[in-house]
Amino acid sequence: MRTTLRYMLLLSCLALMVSCGEGAGVGEDYGDLLQSPEGLTLTQAEHEIGWERSDCTTCHNLENIHLVNRSTLPIDIEVVHDRALEDGEAGCTDCHGDNGVL
Repeated sequence: MRTTLRYMLLLSCLALMVSCGEGAGVGEDYGDLLQSPEGLTLTQAEHEIGWERSDCTTCHNLENIHLVNRSTLPIDIEVVHDRALEDGEAGCTDCHGDNGVL
């Protein structure tokens, strides 16, 4: 019984890690979410699973975000990626809003 529970926990953790992101060099891609009226600011409708959570790196690997400019904004994506790595979760709210966290 304990062995089965350990395997189930291990498989769950592996599934979570595999499900985060799109792959090396491509970064995370959430399709048309950036084209909403709110732009970069997260909304509950767009971010259902992570809404009201401040622990962004539970699902988002900082090494795998902001690798490609998927917005229509004229930004230097390398600068954005480097800032994400430097600031960590503390910098997410600057561009993406408070994610419903009060």
